[in-house]
Amino acid sequence: MPRWSVVRLIANREVRDQLRDRRTLFLILGLPVVMYPLFVGIGLLFVAAIKEKVFVVAVVGAHYLPQPQPEGVASPVAAVGGAAAAVAERQARTFPPLVTDGKFNARFLENSPDGGSLTVKLIDAPDEGLLDRREADAILVVPADFVAKLDRGERPVLQVLGREGEENSKIAVRRLTGTIHAWVERLKDARFARAGLSADFDSPVEVRDPQSGKAADKKVFDELRDVLVKTIPFLLVMWMLTGAIYPAIDMTAGEKERGTMETLLISPAERIEIVLGKFAAVVTMGFGTAAWNVTLMLLVTAAVQVYFPHTLIYLPGLAMCMLAALPLAMLIAASTLALGIFARSTKEGNYYMVPMFFVTLPLAYWSMSPGMELDEVTSWIPVANALLLQQRLMAVRTDPFPWQHVPAVVGSLALCVGLTLWAAVRQFQRESVLFREAEGSGGGWSLFGRKK
Repeated sequence: MPRWSVVRLIANREVRDQLRDRRTLFLILGLPVVMYPLFVGIGLLFVAAIKEKVFVVAVVGAHYLPQPQPEGVASPVAAVGGAAAAVAERQARTFPPLVTDGKFNARFLENSPDGGSLTVKLIDAPDEGLLDRREADAILVVPADFVAKLDRGERPVLQVLGREGEENSKIAVRRLTGTIHAWVERLKDARFARAGLSADFDSPVEVRDPQSGKAADKKVFDELRDVLVKTIPFLLVMWMLTGAIYPAIDMTAGEKERGTMETLLISPAERIEIVLGKFAAVVTMGFGTAAWNVTLMLLVTAAVQVYFPHTLIYLPGLAMCMLAALPLAMLIAASTLALGIFARSTKEGNYYMVPMFFVTLPLAYWSMSPGMELDEVTSWIPVANALLLQQRLMAVRTDPFPWQHVPAVVGSLALCVGLTLWAAVRQFQRESVLFREAEGSGGGWSLFGRKK
């Protein structure tokens, strides 16, 4: 039975040694402090630059488009007699203008996530050289018989041209086509009015879905929160890997290189106590790295939240997500220790950590697949089950929480932690593993010792 006071003493010693290492402090604590403000600052500058960007749309034949019609003004007396209703009907039957006074009609300029604004440049004939010379980002060509075809009930064609493979032109074309589509909807209403049909004639059934009553910005924030629900657990895994790999290598292969492993082995501590102490230290470093990054993320989110009306992160769910990440941190720590003890040097230890990413990342990506849920099968798959549990804890849902699957998640992770710790302890009890030379000779090797 291990003496927990000895385990605690070894764990405190290992954590203290890691915190004295400037490289470890910079990688775990310093680098995130630099990265988060830098990423947010660059993101805000990018958004600001996009919003201020002006895209030039060259319009050929703008005078062939429907032109503004003078609106009749009914007197108060005439209004009582129904003149106002006649004016409203006449306006409904009139094709609205797309371009007025050399500008796009403001009522059709919808807000776009691409950002930027559109300005009109009137030209007499199509000239794709404007695109090549970057004097225009898109060209709109209006045929001469556009209004005549509308009056006859035909379908005139508007042609949009852009630069191939150029981002600014693509954004300008998307903004232009979005504006045209909004305008076409109004043309359709006018055509229905001329035919004596209601504006919703082409929609025989009204469908009311959960998203239809939400404002546009609320929909965007809901989608962003759904993305964060899947992304944050994945980031937690990456942070725990980052915080655990280097300390695990340093506590095992690093001690072999420095010659301090022998000093630790001749101490009164048992081998299992040494492994458990190092295991507790790696768990502390890995989980602490994740908690530190979450804290920084919350600070950055709070700063950005000042500019937005809706909440991006559900704090109680994030707290539960961090608690559910602890078994995963233990699994990562046990695995890195088992691999690190087997390594002859820190260089070889770094090579042995590569399979950690090959195993962990596919499982983490799989948990982010659309439609993946915590169920009877996925609750037994290590790593993926922990991430699915974290996603469910952070999600804002009304259906009952699947508590029945939590024992399977904890049980499978506990089994994996026990097996990897057993492997680490067994390697620590093998002199051939602990005192291998930097360059081995003869025979092959396996996880638990040299093959004969």
